[in-house]
Amino acid sequence: MNKEKSIVVLNNLIEINNDRIQVYETATIVTEESDLKNLFSEFQKTSEIFKSELAEEVQKMGGIPVDVIKKNNFFVKLWMNFKAKLVDKDREDILNTLEYKEFVAIKSYKETLTDNFDHLTVELLIILKSQQLLLTAHHDKVKKLGDLMLS
Repeated sequence: MNKEKSIVVLNNLIEINNDRIQVYETATIVTEESDLKNLFSEFQKTSEIFKSELAEEVQKMGGIPVDVIKKNNFFVKLWMNFKAKLVDKDREDILNTLEYKEFVAIKSYKETLTDNFDHLTVELLIILKSQQLLLTAHHDKVKKLGDLMLS
């Protein structure tokens, strides 16, 4: 196992979860439907837990977790909030966008597990696989809700 490589890998996954948190914060602003707001809040909390777990593992290896607030995130978030208020998004649009975002997160986890197998301990592989499975469940839930719109 290469600790430096492991730290880089985990920090990349922290960034993926940071992005996911922002996506669900924005989605919560865009929708007015309480069932979606509750779901998005649940998904956001999941990524906050994942981020915390990953940061703890980085620190155990003597690394420094990536800064959770990038300097330009304030402006990106401000623009996304402004845009979200201007754009009239319906339930189907929101779910389709989020299904794609979930797919990207799952793909990143799969690639990380495949490409970095030799750089991760068994314990880390278990944590990452567990996180990937929960992300897959979130994706499936969003996809199912989107598919119901087509019925």
